[in-house]
Amino acid sequence: MSKPPESVNPWRNPLAVDNAAGTLLGQALAAGERLKSRLAQGRALGSFLIELPCPAAVRSIALAGFEFVVLDMEHSSVDFTRLETLLIAAQSVGLATLVRTWSNDEGLIGKALDLGANGILAAHVESAAQARAIVDQARFAPRGLRGFSPLVQYDSLAQPFRALDAATYVAVQIEGRSALASVAEIAAVDGVDAIFVGPYDLALSLNVAPNSDAVFAAAERVAAAVPAHVTLGLYLDDPARCADWLRRRFRLQCVSFDGRMLANGARAIAAQARIP
Repeated sequence: MSKPPESVNPWRNPLAVDNAAGTLLGQALAAGERLKSRLAQGRALGSFLIELPCPAAVRSIALAGFEFVVLDMEHSSVDFTRLETLLIAAQSVGLATLVRTWSNDEGLIGKALDLGANGILAAHVESAAQARAIVDQARFAPRGLRGFSPLVQYDSLAQPFRALDAATYVAVQIEGRSALASVAEIAAVDGVDAIFVGPYDLALSLNVAPNSDAVFAAAERVAAAVPAHVTLGLYLDDPARCADWLRRRFRLQCVSFDGRMLANGARAIAAQARIP
């Protein structure tokens, strides 16, 4: 897990406030630090929001006991207007947020962070150069090139540059054959907090069935190539497998997603209701 350098600009915000609202908002913007703390203690459990992108779904994920949510812009109908609403909902219940943008093009990552996301889950990272470009968008100098606007929400932070840089969580997804060959170099990029295996797209790249032994064997090869100070993450359909993958160092665990959990729960209730 990366640590912010002491040389991050120590500028103190002259408009910083010291009241209840500032405390609550400051804690919400720093939720990435709590995510890092959970990982340091052993594991953080999260889920994806894809098919039901509304505040009620965000609150339900938090009330279920998940410690973070991935707000997915890649496979959902979420645009930046709706993203802001989802982020505010997550902030209201103290849920850490990672955003997966529809691409890693310049401008998208910084915009998601400016709206209040606690971090990024960058999809389809194939090389160290790509990882470096993602870090550049997500982190302030000297490790990155992230821009800054003195938005009113940052009046909740006495030292915005240092606080935001320390709290921002950067996870990059390994989803292709070429990424498997380059994972050690990707993990070595300063500013990358986690290497996250995306098993479905990895299965497509390997031309094997999702959730097959070949996919999880590839995940184990990723673990062997990634140094201990970089967190390993994984998407899992089956929560019964979480403990097994935790033993293999995969501590950032995304389990199921909103639509699937609703479908599974609805099917279970319908089946139980039909029992004579």
